[in-house]
Amino acid sequence: MAADAPFLTYRFILADGSVREFPVRLDPSTLKAPPLARAMIPAWARLANHRCPNCPLQEAEHPYCPAALSVIDIVEAFRDSRSTEQATVEVLTQARAFSKRVSLADGVSALLGVLMPTSGCPVLAKLRPNVLTHLPFATVQETIYRTLTMYLLAQFFAAKRGKKPDWTLDEFGLLIEDVRLVNKNFCQRFYEACLKDVNVNALCHLDCFAELTAGAAKRHERLAAIEKLFEAFGA
Repeated sequence: MAADAPFLTYRFILADGSVREFPVRLDPSTLKAPPLARAMIPAWARLANHRCPNCPLQEAEHPYCPAALSVIDIVEAFRDSRSTEQATVEVLTQARAFSKRVSLADGVSALLGVLMPTSGCPVLAKLRPNVLTHLPFATVQETIYRTLTMYLLAQFFAAKRGKKPDWTLDEFGLLIEDVRLVNKNFCQRFYEACLKDVNVNALCHLDCFAELTAGAAKRHERLAAIEKLFEAFGA
C-alpha cells in the first residue's frame, strides 16, 4: 500500500451513471485528518456561525469549525440532491471493500461518520476510535455494540493512567448528549448551505443512532440480547 494512499474511499455511483468519489486521508497513528488548504471557504463554515454551545474552541485560534471544514466537499457535491435518491455506494478500505444500494442520505451519513470525528472537533473526537473499525451501513445493534465497547476500552485506558474509570456507563449518556448537541447545531449549518435535504437527513440519521445507543446504555433492553453472547465469561 502506497504511503499516500487514502485510509478509505467512498464512491457514489448515481442513477444517471455519474460517479462522485471522496478519498479520506488520515494519520495512521492518530486517525486525525490532516488540514486541507482551500482557496475559498464558505461563510457557513465559520466557527461563530451556529456555533455549538458545548464547543471549547477559541475563535481567535480556530476561525472555522473543524467539522464544517471536513464536509465542505460533501455539501458541495450533494447540495442539489434529494435524500431519497438511490445510489450504489462503494467503500474501499486498505483491507476490504463494501458495496450497497442505498439512499443518498444513508450513504452520506456513513461518510459523515468518518469525516466529522476525525476532523479535529474536540467533542466528536471521542468517537474517533470507532473509525479504526469503520463499518458502513451498520445496523442499530452493530452501532450499539461498537460504540459501547469503544467506550469501555476508553475506560480501561483511563484506569491504566490512574484515572477513575466509568465501568457502569454512568457518564456514557453525557458523551452522547454532547454529540447530539453538535448534531443539532450542525443541522442549522446544513440548512443554510444546502439547497436540498440530503445532508440534513444524513446527519439526522446519525443522530437517531446516537439516541438509540444512549437509550441502550440507560434501559438495557437491547443489551439483554447481547448479554446472552457472553455466557462463556460467566455473564
